[in-house]
Amino acid sequence: MLFLTRCVCLGTALTLSGCASHRGDDQAAAAVAIDSLLKEYAASLNSGDLDRWVALWTDDGIQMPPGEPAVVGKQHIRTRNGAGLDRFKFDMGITNEELRVAGDWAYIRGTYKATLQPKQGGEPVLIDGKYMSILAKQPDGSWKLHRDAFNSNVPNR
Repeated sequence: MLFLTRCVCLGTALTLSGCASHRGDDQAAAAVAIDSLLKEYAASLNSGDLDRWVALWTDDGIQMPPGEPAVVGKQHIRTRNGAGLDRFKFDMGITNEELRVAGDWAYIRGTYKATLQPKQGGEPVLIDGKYMSILAKQPDGSWKLHRDAFNSNVPNR
């Protein structure tokens, strides 16, 4: 009986350690993929490529900008943000400060800084702020933005 109990305990310990290692691998793989998504987010805005930027969103994504109603659905997100890309040249950087993965879902939290240069001329607009986003893992293993809330640290003028 003691031998059987030890075998069961050893088997359980090995199984759990294998699961923990697998979860760690999932977290590491997600961190690499999500870091790549954030780099693509900034690069697509900086290049003014709206299609490339919108491709980072789920079809039923929701963007929650400050001082505005939620923007629901990829097409509405495209319209809202296309207007900004029409008016400004972006120079944006993103710093992710937190990532948690739970299966096919992840959340990220961090900061951003950008210089928005008006395309029609004028003084650049400096912004910085913070964000919290929920990402959804896609069937191909990639991650997409599903929900995104952000706000500025720049005081209202």
